[in-house]
Amino acid sequence: MQYSVLMEFIPGLTQIWVARLQPEDPIYTFDTLEACEAKAAELQATDETGRLYKASEADATATY
Repeated sequence: MQYSVLMEFIPGLTQIWVARLQPEDPIYTFDTLEACEAKAAELQATDETGRLYKASEADATATY
């Protein structure tokens, strides 16, 4: 199973989660939930906008 890091599209609003904000942004995918959660925590700690990040099962039908 694959896991992806998702972030709030708009900081403070948890209705829309995205894998990247711009086409040139990386998409972080991992084989383990633990590694994905660790990366999400790392990104959230360094994000100055207050945006939340989370680990989620990768969706094969999603458009990236």
